[in-house]
Amino acid sequence: MTEILRLRNLHKSFGPLEVLKGIDLAVAQGEVIVLIGASGSGKSTLLRCINFMEIPTSGRVFLHGTPVGRQTSSGVSYVERELTQIRARIGMVFQHFNLFPHMTALQNVMEGPRTVLKCSPDECRNRADNQLRKVGLEWKADAYPSQLSGGQQQRVAIARALAMEPEIMLFDEVTSALDPELVGEVLITMKELADEGMTMLIVTHELGFAYSVADRVLFLADGNVLEQGSPPEVLTYPKEEATKNFLRGHSSFRLPEPQLD
Repeated sequence: MTEILRLRNLHKSFGPLEVLKGIDLAVAQGEVIVLIGASGSGKSTLLRCINFMEIPTSGRVFLHGTPVGRQTSSGVSYVERELTQIRARIGMVFQHFNLFPHMTALQNVMEGPRTVLKCSPDECRNRADNQLRKVGLEWKADAYPSQLSGGQQQRVAIARALAMEPEIMLFDEVTSALDPELVGEVLITMKELADEGMTMLIVTHELGFAYSVADRVLFLADGNVLEQGSPPEVLTYPKEEATKNFLRGHSSFRLPEPQLD
């Protein structure tokens, strides 16, 4: 399959704290990769470096084989205008919905294409209508965030990211702030995107969901990819003791996963 994203020896430090310690990763077009690991292992930081919400301390990010930034004698130099274009190509959905409270669902979804892509009003409206329909919320187009459930707000956030027509979607623990009864509707939306061939990197603790949708699972520990493989290889028959301990503790008090079929 065509490679869409590559990370080469990616490091990220915050002052003296090194959070990512040399990540190497290649992502094929249409691949769904799930990142798991304990809090503080570097999962969210990795996603934020991929779309340059955080600037890597060192290492390179390649999109379709083209490096982002320019190598100089002192490191990699980035131009904000280039990074804005990269962020438009890599959609990201967060744990908290971050919708504009004074805008309707439709207006929230239209905002990115209007301000970043400079689409015409008709094009913005068409994109927003299509994406709200995709997440099953076209009937809530005129509702404000305060009038939506948490699950509905998160689905609007997904529609907002999709309206930019990204090449890759990043999901950072998007169900962790939701009440348990609302988790399923968001996971179903994400599974439908995976089934449609969207390239996705997902940080989640929903291991049943990971097993059902992932092409590859990566276990991160202390800023490194400690183990990776198919869902059965990592989630059912892990090789590393740290992976086994994580999965053992994570599954001790779990309820059955929602049925996604």
